Amino acid sequence: MEKKSCDNCVRWICGIVFAAFAFCWLYFFQRELLWAENRFLFSDDNSLRIWMFNHHFLVSLALTAITLLLAIPGRLLLRFKRGLYACNYLLSAAFLGVITGYDGVYVFGQDLTVWIASGVFMFVLFLICKIVASVPKSEYNYRPRTLAGNLLILSLLFTITAYLGNTDENLHRRLRMEQMYNQGRYQDLLGYGRYEEESDQGIDLLRAKSMLALEATPKGSGIGDMLFRYSISDPGVLSRSLKKMDDTQAYLSSCLLEGDLSSFRDSINLDEYKTLPCYYMQALVMANDSLAAARFPQQFKDQKESYDFFRKELESLSGENTQFKANSTFINYHESYYWFYTFRK
Repeated sequence: MEKKSCDNCVRWICGIVFAAFAFCWLYFFQRELLWAENRFLFSDDNSLRIWMFNHHFLVSLALTAITLLLAIPGRLLLRFKRGLYACNYLLSAAFLGVITGYDGVYVFGQDLTVWIASGVFMFVLFLICKIVASVPKSEYNYRPRTLAGNLLILSLLFTITAYLGNTDENLHRRLRMEQMYNQGRYQDLLGYGRYEEESDQGIDLLRAKSMLALEATPKGSGIGDMLFRYSISDPGVLSRSLKKMDDTQAYLSSCLLEGDLSSFRDSINLDEYKTLPCYYMQALVMANDSLAAARFPQQFKDQKESYDFFRKELESLSGENTQFKANSTFINYHESYYWFYTFRK
């Protein structure tokens, strides 16, 4: 009777722990990915797509319920009991990972290596559990051993889900940013992931477009104050994207990204500005532009002093390699155009 009570307790614990994991995985960790996946799957049904977006909690609950229901055929097919009962959730864990494998292009974005590795891992886990189940067991510490065995298996199943699902941090950040951009929340977008050292081409472009959309005079010139505060994964790709826009500020920024100070200097109209954006002024200081020095004397002087300090620091590192110089000046100057221009990719 005691064993039967313990077995029922283990079943409930496994169910509760797995349900909690499944819901948290869907509701918190895969929120943006599920939104994007729904937008892709239901692109022809706008009302359903909007409903699912606005009711993410219910969608997560429904998918969690489906995941738990898959434990029923798992229990009938695999027939694990007691300390190995959690292995009946093998199909549920695989399902949870498979439905969150969207990579921004394909619903099932897992590559062949992931499929093979996951399949082998699940088969080996199943085989080991079957071998363990066939070995006679001592009655000593029955309850603790039963609970520990199931928790160990659950942790392995969670690993399978995470491996099959898409955990690309940049993708999740970009999907979240796309939502903000579509909602016109440009300041929120620019604050999201502000200090992350990694980026991708999509994130770079979303940030640049948000900077261009901010209120400024002239319109779009906010990009000249913000562009180099962020990590840029590929300046060349971002530059080409900005050049395709019919926008003067986008073109000026593309010149800075390419390090083309001559074209930047020839294209900027100083009469449009009451105060020059800091990166524009830094570029003109590097180009030793006399018109900018005459029109904005104090601003030019301040940036010239900063640039001179940067050059002196580089001179003191003259015997070191480029990477060492970049690392040594990173803390003080990595958000300046001087640093970007000197060490751009």
